[in-house]
Amino acid sequence: MSNRLARRLCMTALLSLLALGSHAVAQQTTPGADVRTEQFRDWEVICPPAGSQGACTMSQLVTNPGSNDPLMRVIVGYPPELEGRPAMTFLLPLGVRLAPGLQLSVGGGEPAQFPYQVCLEQSCRADLPLEPPLLQGLRSGSSATLSLIGPRGNRMDLDISLMGFTDASERIAP
Repeated sequence: MSNRLARRLCMTALLSLLALGSHAVAQQTTPGADVRTEQFRDWEVICPPAGSQGACTMSQLVTNPGSNDPLMRVIVGYPPELEGRPAMTFLLPLGVRLAPGLQLSVGGGEPAQFPYQVCLEQSCRADLPLEPPLLQGLRSGSSATLSLIGPRGNRMDLDISLMGFTDASERIAP
C-alpha cells in the first residue's frame, strides 16, 4: 500500500514538474520516459531525457518516521515564468485545511507564509518562490519545517531534511 502511494506521489510530482514548465516542456517530457537521476544525500536530482527540452529539478519524499508512509513530496526547480529564480513545490495529501495556507521555516528564522494553489485527485499543491535570503537559509541549514493545519484543525509540523540541498541546488541551477 505504501509503495503504491509513493508511486502515486512520484507520478503526481512529475506531473507537477511539468506544470511548472512551459507547455512546450510538458509536451517533450513525459512521465516514465528515460529520465536521469542523481542522489545528493536526501535529495534526488531528476533530469529530462537527453536531447529533450526542460531543466533538471530536485525532489525529496518526506515520510512518516513511525511508519515510513509518504507524507509529502518537495520539489525545487526553475520554472520559466520566474525568469531564472527557483521555486519550491509541495505536494501534500488531500484533507488538509486550505484556508490557513502553509508556513516554511528554516533554523528558527521568520517563517515564509504561502497559500495552496490547487487540489487535484491525489494531492494538494503549494508553490513558494525562493527569494535569495530563504534560498541561502535552505543551503546553510540542516532541516526546515513545513507547518500546516490538518483535517481535525491541529497544527502539523513536517520536517524536511536539507542534507544534500546545497549540492543538489547547485546541480540544477541554470
